[in-house]
Parts: sequence; structure tokens; C-alpha cells
Amino acid sequence: MAFPTWWREPEAHSRDHRRRGVGRALLAALIEACAAQGFRQMIAVIGDSTKQAASIGLHEALGFHHVGILADVGFKQGRWLDSVLMQRTLGPGASTSP
Repeated sequence: MAFPTWWREPEAHSRDHRRRGVGRALLAALIEACAAQGFRQMIAVIGDSTKQAASIGLHEALGFHHVGILADVGFKQGRWLDSVLMQRTLGPGASTSP
């Protein structure tokens, strides 16, 4: 029986590091490292989707595609939040057996 390995992507919130390519470099390195280890899929769960256009765009630019929205699954600061699900195939993906 195989168990999934989970990784929580670090969040870059410092205003000094926004729009400088830090997030792109980190995510690209994570994608490369996961592919090198033989992982076949990456899943991104992006919370508070109405305020995360930049994160969604970054993931799209690095090959992720939308696979769904989890509506009203979080509650923060007095409001319900959606989460966007995105997915990216690594290596052969599902085209070959594990």
C-alpha cells in the first residue's frame, strides 16, 4: 500500500519580495525536485481564491490547470472562503504504469 507524500508550499508574504520572481523560482524548483524524485502529479490548493489571482496566475504559468473549486470550505475574518484546486502532471503522468 502506498501513502501520498504531502508538501505545503511556503508562502512569501513579505512586501519586499513580491513581484521579484521569488515565488516563481521556489515553485519551479519544487516542481523540478518532485519530478526528479519520480512523482507524477502535483496538486495545488489555493485558499481565499477571490484574493489569490496572482497565485493562480503563477501556477498557470508553470503548467498547472484548474480542476475544481471547493466552495465555502473555509471561514476567516467573518466570511466564507473558496479554495481553488489546480493540478500539474510530472514526467509521464498517467501515461505509464507506476
